This record gives sequence, C-alpha cells and structure tokens, in this order.
Amino acid sequence: MPDVRSATPADLPAIGRTLAAAFDGDPVWSHLASPRADWSTRASAWFEAEARSQLKGHGEVLVDDEVRGAAIWVQPGHWKGTLVEALSLAAPSARLFRTRLPRAMANLTLMERKHPKEPEHWYLAVLGTDPAHQGSGIGSALIRAVTDRCDDQGLGAYLESSKEQNVPYYARHGFEVRERITSGDGPPMWLMWRDPKG
Repeated sequence: MPDVRSATPADLPAIGRTLAAAFDGDPVWSHLASPRADWSTRASAWFEAEARSQLKGHGEVLVDDEVRGAAIWVQPGHWKGTLVEALSLAAPSARLFRTRLPRAMANLTLMERKHPKEPEHWYLAVLGTDPAHQGSGIGSALIRAVTDRCDDQGLGAYLESSKEQNVPYYARHGFEVRERITSGDGPPMWLMWRDPKG
C-alpha cells in the first residue's frame, strides 16, 4: 500500500495537475466544463484552488509521496461550502465553466440538496489518481487513510461518484449506493454512503 501524507502548500500545483489528468474525459466534468476552455490548464487551476481552499479551511488534503494521486476529504460538519471558499473558486470557475457556469452551479445546488444531513460523517469531495498510475493502490490508500479513522471513531463517510464504472471500486471500500441522480440533461451521479465498520 503506498504511503499517504497530508499535502503541503508546495504540493498544490502538482495536485492540480494530477486531478485534472484524473478527471479528463469524466462524464460529469465534461458536461460542466466549457468545450472552449483548455481542460489541462483551466482544470489544473480549478483543482489547485479547491485544494488550497480546503487546506486553509476544514478539509484534509491527502497525497502519496510523489503526488500521483490526491484526495480532498472534508471534516464532519463542514461539508457545505463557505462564502470564503466560494470566493476563492470564483475566478477559476469562471475560466473553466465559462458560459456553462449556471449549469455547474445547478449541479452544485443539487449535490448540496441531496447531501446527507445525518449523522456526522467525513465527505470525500474529490479523489483522483493520474491515469498513468491507476491500479497501483494509490486511490485505495487515500480512501483508507480516512475510512480507517471513521471505523475507529464510529463515523460514516459519503461521496458522489461521477462514473458508474467506479461504483464497484467504492463498494469494495464499504460504500453503498443510496441514490442515482441527474442534474438537468447531465449524466448521472451515484450518491454513496459508508457506515463505520465494527
């Protein structure tokens, strides 16, 4: 199992690049991002800004030693974005989504409305591994770093999967589908919950 550590500010550019590579071609992100935006540049900037915001706030950003993968976990009770977080993402969002920004905001609103209000839980907001390194256990290590803690503390965990093919992967880590949702004419997302394991 690869070693996992907390990210530092020096890791942020690499986190942005890794997550942009991981989500390149993702159905939901492709639906939300403007086709006129350079994905590699704009998405890297967006994910870097999101990771920076969570490092400063209530998130836990985890990476492997070479930043081939990254996970953004949000602490219990803080899953809903703050005004400060929204402001920090305003410019990167405008550059990435462009005329599709209302579509992206509608998707976010739906995700927030469907987010479990009970009980206290960790939220896996983003998980990605550079495609060149997928299958090497990095994603699993980034998940287990927090789900093991959830088991120790009796806390649940929650995520939204934007790809149906990833549902069995998350299921192997104890997550179960609660609901399948779509935002407007967008592709589906799978809302997944994990109870703590005794």
